[in-house]
Amino acid sequence: MYYINPNVKDLYRVKFHDKRGEVLRLDMNENPVGLPLDFVEEVKKKITPSFLSTYPEKDELLELIAKHNGVAAENISLTCGSDEAMRLIFQCFGEEGKDLVTVTPTFEMYDVYSKMFGMNHVTAEYGTDFSVKVSDILDSITPQTGIVILLNPNSPVGTAYTKEEFQAIVKKAAACNAIVVVDEAYHYFYAPTFLQDAVKEEHVIVLRTFSKLCSIAGLRVGYATANPQLIDYIEKAESTFNVNNVGILFATEVLKRPDMMEQMIQEEKAGHDWLAAEIKNAGYQIFSENGNYLLFYPHKDSKIIVNKLKEQGIWIRDYGRGILKGWLRVSTGDVTSMKKFWEAFLKVDEK
Repeated sequence: MYYINPNVKDLYRVKFHDKRGEVLRLDMNENPVGLPLDFVEEVKKKITPSFLSTYPEKDELLELIAKHNGVAAENISLTCGSDEAMRLIFQCFGEEGKDLVTVTPTFEMYDVYSKMFGMNHVTAEYGTDFSVKVSDILDSITPQTGIVILLNPNSPVGTAYTKEEFQAIVKKAAACNAIVVVDEAYHYFYAPTFLQDAVKEEHVIVLRTFSKLCSIAGLRVGYATANPQLIDYIEKAESTFNVNNVGILFATEVLKRPDMMEQMIQEEKAGHDWLAAEIKNAGYQIFSENGNYLLFYPHKDSKIIVNKLKEQGIWIRDYGRGILKGWLRVSTGDVTSMKKFWEAFLKVDEK
């Protein structure tokens, strides 16, 4: 009988097979309208047979990212989405039998990777007021801890860490010889960042992605930022050509258009603020802090609402357990998309 890694054999994974292209996608924090069409058409002209037949080259994009963030190219590792960066971090620094520390609820893949690499997942729990005590996180970090994950802001709740809270966690992790990973997937919807700390500290890594604001989730481009030694370890574990040419091209061209990025930030903010105001004015319980998403509690069963909206080509997310049980999460985008969702929702959730 062939060998199968016991950490993988019975690992539960959710597979995504739904066709997403022709629906209003408000369930996974994508940009529902995507990049401007004229920009996409202009970039597509650069995709020639020769371009596609050539192995990828990262250097120009690495330099642009470095300039964009005020760091050196040696501080960056380009990855196949930030998902690959997460996996590489666990592969490099996730010692089997050690603890992974996160809050809960948070992005589900961190729990998947902890199981895949044989780590124990230790969590600090949010309260019913959607707050988490940093003291609980600090108490969870012990000499048994291998990796600490902080999403800033956290998905799905949207809360963020202050500089003082972050520094306390980094200090405690250093004393316990643990790596700290800061997932900044929603950075462009929440400006404060710990990226400069990642460059200075010996044990801090910041992750970012081009999937959210930059609207190329389908091309899978992300990156890790850290001191050169950590980046060297990560790149030793990655495959030779891990990010494709088309993804590199679009990420490069997006960064060359800061005006377009700012316009998309403002469009999302306008839609987010519009929808939040409508939900509040309608008397729903809402939690809306940071990130391109918000939570609110419907009158009817959340699963019924999700299914009825899906029949109309509008996809949102609900939760079945914990403090989020019965809550809806809606990805926010431009005002037009938000109005389409809200009109359909009100009909579905009529008392």
